[in-house]
Amino acid sequence: MKKFLVIIAVLALTLVSSVAMAEVTFDGSIEFLMRSFKNTSDWNDKATGSGDYRTTYERVRFGINAKNDAVKGRIQIENDWDQWGSGAGAPGAAAPNNQGPNPGFETRPDNALSFREAWLDFTIPGAAPAHFKVGRQFLQLGNGWFFRSAKYGSDAWVVGLPGKNTIAFVNVKASENNSTLADDTDAYVLLDTFKINDQNTVGAYLAHVIDRRGTWTTNTFGAVGVTSTTLDNLGLHYSGQVGPVKLAAEIDIQSGEIKTPVDKIDLEGTNFVLQATLPMDALTISATAAMGSGDDPTTDKKMEGFLPFLDKDPRYTMIYEYLMVTAAEAKNTGFSNIMAFGLGAMFKVNKMISVGADLWMLSADQKFSNNGGTASDDIGNEIDVKVNLTLYDPLTWNTTIGMFQPGKGYEDAAGKADDVTAIQSVLSYKF
Repeated sequence: MKKFLVIIAVLALTLVSSVAMAEVTFDGSIEFLMRSFKNTSDWNDKATGSGDYRTTYERVRFGINAKNDAVKGRIQIENDWDQWGSGAGAPGAAAPNNQGPNPGFETRPDNALSFREAWLDFTIPGAAPAHFKVGRQFLQLGNGWFFRSAKYGSDAWVVGLPGKNTIAFVNVKASENNSTLADDTDAYVLLDTFKINDQNTVGAYLAHVIDRRGTWTTNTFGAVGVTSTTLDNLGLHYSGQVGPVKLAAEIDIQSGEIKTPVDKIDLEGTNFVLQATLPMDALTISATAAMGSGDDPTTDKKMEGFLPFLDKDPRYTMIYEYLMVTAAEAKNTGFSNIMAFGLGAMFKVNKMISVGADLWMLSADQKFSNNGGTASDDIGNEIDVKVNLTLYDPLTWNTTIGMFQPGKGYEDAAGKADDVTAIQSVLSYKF
């Protein structure tokens, strides 16, 4: 924490001297995360030490924004989820090496003081209206079901022509791997987003991912013996409003190939997501229908499972997709190998309190077995109850209580799978 404060002080003093040249503002947050999870790894009430834990973390973020004529820049420093009491020793002992939750695909060490954002946005004189945005930044393609990096950001170049019809090219460095070799993981994206009117937008993008070393495929999906992966993802998306209903839809179609030392496997994944939200005064109703393809184990020369690039943040369920190994045999896999139907409601009791719940019914596109039992397409059901408190405008305390009832795909050889429970509470002050 002392190191964090010293860096902030140095940056602040440096920027004060340039206030006359640029408009500079500051923002940040202090957050505390409390968790209590049971059975997230073993689905067994009698087992201990696997998937059962109670922890408290703290996270500090500090951001600096600068604007000068046609140039904007932002820096955000973060100490991500510093775990309370980890490695604590006697008074005067060395500082503990705390470990927070692991990141998603982004390159980011645990509990490290680092830059969450560090980018410049500018136009070249005489080349307007072309915009350049360069550096570590938050990115999302379409509605974010194939590619989203909103937790730690991505290192990228974005060149765009903004307007009613926005055209842009994006180059993402997803993984450097060995800096002395040409074995990086890169994504190249061409996108077009058209604003129909103030309420409705449609778009399309084509993402070409080259995983030259198989790092992403191996680390994210547990693939074995991969030497390289090439993936093309065509995404079509819509977001807008029809009458009182807010809608969002996305279709993704994938092709490409995975290479091993002895074989070549064709990629043929698909993904479809439809979301609807209906606000009615204090009550908001939401519904989701989604289907992502899974891999058919009987087709050796094909991989039909949908492969997303997603960060490690909750997207729809707190337990199943956020905390557990999914039917796609990995964590944070979005709607890969799933048919999901969700129904939710949120009610604003008063200015301070909002309560709600989400119910999810989940089944797999292809049968799976994650606990030694008989393969099945039955994933299970989940209910997440939410209680959100706004104590003051900048101070919130949001709690989610979840229960996942595992289906047959999570049963052991004896046909047993116990419920998974989770409580997660975040106290957040933003300034």
